[in-house]
Amino acid sequence: MSLTGALNAALSGIKVSTTAVQVISSNVSNAQTTGYTDKSLSLSESVVGTSYGGVEISGYNRVSDSVLSATLNSATTTSSYYSTQNGFLTQIQNILDSSASPPALASAVSNFQSAWTAYSASSNSSADEANVISTGEQLATTINSIASQISSLKTNVESDLSTSVSTLNTDLQQVQTLNSQIQSAIASNQSPSDLEDQRDTLINNISALTNVQVMTRSDGTVALYTSNGTALLDGTAQTFSVSNDQVVNALGANVSSALGGGTLQAQTDFLSTDTSNTGNGVAVISKLTAQLQSFASQFTSTSSASSFASTYNSATTNSGELASSFFTYSTDGNGNIDLTSFAVNSALVNGTSTVKAAAATSVANTFTATNSYTSGGLTVTNQTYAGIANSILSYFQQAANSVAASSTTASAQQSYYQSALSKETGVNTDTELVNLTSWQNAYAASAHVISTIEAMFTTLENMIS
Repeated sequence: MSLTGALNAALSGIKVSTTAVQVISSNVSNAQTTGYTDKSLSLSESVVGTSYGGVEISGYNRVSDSVLSATLNSATTTSSYYSTQNGFLTQIQNILDSSASPPALASAVSNFQSAWTAYSASSNSSADEANVISTGEQLATTINSIASQISSLKTNVESDLSTSVSTLNTDLQQVQTLNSQIQSAIASNQSPSDLEDQRDTLINNISALTNVQVMTRSDGTVALYTSNGTALLDGTAQTFSVSNDQVVNALGANVSSALGGGTLQAQTDFLSTDTSNTGNGVAVISKLTAQLQSFASQFTSTSSASSFASTYNSATTNSGELASSFFTYSTDGNGNIDLTSFAVNSALVNGTSTVKAAAATSVANTFTATNSYTSGGLTVTNQTYAGIANSILSYFQQAANSVAASSTTASAQQSYYQSALSKETGVNTDTELVNLTSWQNAYAASAHVISTIEAMFTTLENMIS
């Protein structure tokens, strides 16, 4: 080999060693960065004319595992779905005051029942009559409060759904942009590895919103589809929006069912009006509203001769007493009780009328009589009013407990696969430090060759001159 050839070989060694050290430095500095994968160089012999002239970088590598990545994305979808449901049902438990002993609704019914029992024992007591009215107001206020909080929660979830869809659109656009950048990097023989890391992180973010299947194209780009074949991105990112608490595509078609799993399904499920669906996190607002409306109607409806309203209305009315409608209400657009309007008759509250004394005993007995009740997915038989109230509370408590358990399991699985992927594709700093030493030695060797050749050239020049 000529001195020039040796010099070229040494220079290529310097260049490759410098780049390798930069790659190792990046690996070490990003060892704790989520989504960062271990990077390395692919090397090949360089040829100058008909002779080998050192080494050159033929490509850039990153450690990846498509199977583990797909498994993690799936686990992320499931974990996000149950985590979102768990958050919603936790709020429902707070609204229902389920952690109290007893909860507000159960306490209100019990106090109202006790007030009527006391009034039946001393129907001429003004204090006991006042207690009937005040505990009735307590029951109405409790129902009003629950209804108002449900309405606020529904508004918040609708806002969350819009935010999630906006995030999905943004992430898909960013993946499309990264696809283009990766194509350009490959075409110009630049490393696309960091861009691919960013893309993988975005895809995992998308999987938290909905299930996603990744298809890698030969040009380095990816296409994204849901598990049922709905396109999210294939060349061009799709755009979604919200209409009537459902996710729709650019053509206005409802695609909520296609965007299964993840936060989006949890949100649309929660807002669903399909009360026949037995899923724990499905149509929760509609179910709870329907159950409370039916419960309130136990005190207002006269369709049953043994109901609170019928019993009170049919009792003998004395002068100055309220003849009917102990509780009043207005109706919503569907003809159901507007729970926020449920109230004790204003004539009793302002003292214009008094409670029927003749109704005391028969009304007190209605609280110990058993009833059948079916509404919002809940069916109970042979239950008192207090039993129905407790059944409503228990229904959502059981749903919350089930979802919480599923959320814990799903979160643990996601963490396991995240850890497994990081271990498989992440940076091992010990290995990197060993590699760094090797490349530093290679750099030093190449530098020594160059200095030796420089000394040889100097000697030749001195000999010639």
